[in-house]
Amino acid sequence: MDSGQYPEPVFYQYVLNNPEFNKAVLNAFMQKMQQSVKPVEEGSELAEMGYQMYGTVDFTEFNYRFTMNAESTGFDVAEADDFEVILNGWNAMTQQVENGIYKLTLKAGGSQSFKFVQASRQQEGLAIVVIMPSEFQFAISDKQTGTWMDGFSGSFKNLITTPADTEFARFGHDNWGVSGSVTTNFPAVADLNEKADQTTLSFDMQCDYVNHKGNGGFSWEQNGRKMLEMSYKQNGDGTGGIKNLDLSQFTTAASILELLGVIVNGRSIEEVKLTLLDDLTTTMSVSDMDKVLQLQQEMATARRHYADEATIDQYTQQLNALIKAEMTCKGVSQTIPMKLVTQKFGVDYWTMPAFNFADENGYVSLVDLLDPESVTYGINIIDHAAEPMQQSIIVVRQLLQYVQSLVNGFQQSKSVE
Repeated sequence: MDSGQYPEPVFYQYVLNNPEFNKAVLNAFMQKMQQSVKPVEEGSELAEMGYQMYGTVDFTEFNYRFTMNAESTGFDVAEADDFEVILNGWNAMTQQVENGIYKLTLKAGGSQSFKFVQASRQQEGLAIVVIMPSEFQFAISDKQTGTWMDGFSGSFKNLITTPADTEFARFGHDNWGVSGSVTTNFPAVADLNEKADQTTLSFDMQCDYVNHKGNGGFSWEQNGRKMLEMSYKQNGDGTGGIKNLDLSQFTTAASILELLGVIVNGRSIEEVKLTLLDDLTTTMSVSDMDKVLQLQQEMATARRHYADEATIDQYTQQLNALIKAEMTCKGVSQTIPMKLVTQKFGVDYWTMPAFNFADENGYVSLVDLLDPESVTYGINIIDHAAEPMQQSIIVVRQLLQYVQSLVNGFQQSKSVE
């Protein structure tokens, strides 16, 4: 699997956003659930909810293989050791579509599990109890070279804090945390002129719905070097930063500001710390993240249409009203105030960070501090996150959303009726 042909669109199209696949999955689990149906215990929480019967869907036994048929119109289902999805797709080596070339594997684990309850649409009074493991190990593999190779692998762990008076968790209401890591390993492909690339993305996001707060962060290493580390603390409107995992917000954008906005997904950020190359650390707060993202996107559009200095500076001043920042450097005890200024770089005007050093009168732009090559390198890091990093975060978000959609699907889907 080469990084340029990573099958994220294949996974999104044929798995996450595919009614036929969801139907196959739900039907498989519903058949097993029907075999477990029994009366609720007298005096139990399910009885207090008004249910008379309940069946169990246990995701700690993810023992199915879904293989896309040759026409790519549906899936054949068989028992397996874990949960597997085998997909057809484009082979960059042979330059053609091939059957069974990509594979997603999910393996349940962890020391605990969480229960969710959904009302059945098939039978009144029937509760569907969904058991979800606290950890999933995953791998996304391909056999473009003829043998299976893991391009993405890793794990994510869920921790859900349920109230003491209930045994059932609720997405979007109970405090929730998710952490884990994604490792990529793309070998060199001489025929495609691609170099070997190894990366690790580690992440940790905590959501406090009760107090309307969120915090977390991630770090990114590429070929043995720590490129970027970010942490955040958020105050919001109760979303806690990870209530709605809307993949439409982050599919191809590579800006770190957009990336942060998607992860946090809230109105304000109390504190963000961004460290580049394990050295320079920028600390900032954002009063309205949605507005910052809107301005950044509008400014990028204006710049692509060769906007003049006055136009870009209008965006710069609006951003300064929303973002407060300062910078520190290892080995230097001085805290350096920052603000944004408009400056020409190349043929375009850009919003650039500027610094107020103790021995300087006013703010000095980043462009004036460094040589053009260093500025270009910094912009490439800040404004365009590495492609595998973008893809790793997409993978995590898609897997998390898919697990959530399965939990909710037993109530929302009519395909099993």
